[in-house]
Amino acid sequence: MLNKVKSSLSIFILHYLRFWARLQLRKHRPTIVGITGTSGKTSTLHALHAAVKDQIPTKASFKANSESGLPLNILNLSLKNYSWLSWLRAMLLAPTRLLTYWPKHELYIAEMAIDSPFSPKNMSYLLTIFKPDMGIFLNAGTVHSNNFDVLATARNPKERRAEIAKLTANEKGKMIQALPNSGCAILNTDDKNVLAFRKLTEAKIITFGSTKTAEVRVVGYQPSLAGTQFQLKVLGKELSINLKCFALPEHYGLTLAAVVACCLYLKLQPQEIKDNLEKNFSLPPGRASLLEGIGGSTILDSSYNSSLEPLRDSLMLLSTIAPRRKLALLGDMRELGQQTEQDHLQAAQLIAQHCDEVVLVGPQMKKFVLPILKGKKVNSHWVKSAELAAAYLKSVLQQDDL
Repeated sequence: MLNKVKSSLSIFILHYLRFWARLQLRKHRPTIVGITGTSGKTSTLHALHAAVKDQIPTKASFKANSESGLPLNILNLSLKNYSWLSWLRAMLLAPTRLLTYWPKHELYIAEMAIDSPFSPKNMSYLLTIFKPDMGIFLNAGTVHSNNFDVLATARNPKERRAEIAKLTANEKGKMIQALPNSGCAILNTDDKNVLAFRKLTEAKIITFGSTKTAEVRVVGYQPSLAGTQFQLKVLGKELSINLKCFALPEHYGLTLAAVVACCLYLKLQPQEIKDNLEKNFSLPPGRASLLEGIGGSTILDSSYNSSLEPLRDSLMLLSTIAPRRKLALLGDMRELGQQTEQDHLQAAQLIAQHCDEVVLVGPQMKKFVLPILKGKKVNSHWVKSAELAAAYLKSVLQQDDL
């Protein structure tokens, strides 16, 4: 009974905040860019904001991407914590924003994340808050797929993975289907589930990717400890973008290609986009940041989150740019549903291929990864906590370790 009351109250709060957020948008009427996909949404949000903010007054939904976070962000509200008192404060302030908050931005960039095919954590619900004028659809995979498992029918792990990816794409792609015919859909040619939506929208379509058919194409990539350079082909000409202080995996090329495609539709010139990105680009902590470590070592910090594809990219990057020893500190990959075992077993093979030494944390790493690494005689250790891992690494790090 208590859980039912809490659920009803939560729905009331969401609908209440949505009501005021809709009125705020109706008052202000910015052009809205929605960003969705399984991975890379936050990086794309930051990169697009960096690329356009010098030319167009822009607001981005930093740290807000959900059914509750987006209405709060639209109303320029934030929670000090998630207590009922904090929610009550936000509800009391929401109506006053119509009188006190008069934003000057012309463009609103919104990260639109979903965790489920069911309301209110799905795309259908987010589209009741607002419908974007432009939509960037990055990819569709099996990360955060726990809640899609119940809809999948395949038993074979490979087939089930493909089915979950398609189910995820169908829900995320509702953003593309909701675009007006005066809008623009920016679609990834490397992902067949994403590209399928070119036939399901009346909006203008601009494609990006590494395939020859992409209108904004990734054609080159050079990572180093000084930063990362990407080469894109835009309007028949090559565009080189050099992002310093970030050792970025190769898949970030698709992020930049999506951003360039969006900027072209917004009438920015390629040189403007390049200059703005090189000057303004940044990422939140824990995403591909290069940090100075003890004893002359370097830390590549991508600890914010992980799934199999980003882990593969990061391990390949480690293998490519490490001046000497390649060490990895890895925790569990979470929210994978029935793919948990399969993805950790694949991760173990990648780790053995790319690392000189590995420190593992978490029950899934102990159960699935450690036995394979021991069998391959990889120098590997499992510890109970990140603190113990740090203590061990402090004792073994050497000059030029990455």
